[in-house]
Amino acid sequence: MFQEYDQIEQKIAEHQAMIEELQEQRAQAERKKEGVIAFDKALVNIAAEYQMEEEELYVARGERIVEWLLGQLKEGDAPDYVQTLKARVARILKKSDAPRRGRRTTTTSTKSAEPKLEVGHYRNPYTGGTVEKKKRNPKQLNQWIEEYGLETVKEWKI
Repeated sequence: MFQEYDQIEQKIAEHQAMIEELQEQRAQAERKKEGVIAFDKALVNIAAEYQMEEEELYVARGERIVEWLLGQLKEGDAPDYVQTLKARVARILKKSDAPRRGRRTTTTSTKSAEPKLEVGHYRNPYTGGTVEKKKRNPKQLNQWIEEYGLETVKEWKI
């Protein structure tokens, strides 16, 4: 009976240590998330200060980004986002190589005047707000398009 009690106490101590470790990991992850958000805001501010578009900053760093991504692709145990990126690129390449038989041509006059965005999630780097687009553009997404422009909002897809 006392032995059972001691085993339970030992398990409780092990679980408490595990909880503390997980809480520390969560705190580190939150700190990194805050850093990414701060970096994103700083990047936007730097671009504005030097009257540059964010795209110009990315183009300037493009070669180093590509080298880094290629290094990630070569690693056997690549992070999830690298696997996702590989799959997306493969789908895009597959679509561009596919023959275009039997496609209907529709006139733009029959379609609505709403700007066309791909289905997915969009994150506003200025506010940190995230919106999901399914079939039609949500009200918030249309407001962002009016405020920042369609091409800018297209770049916010995550």
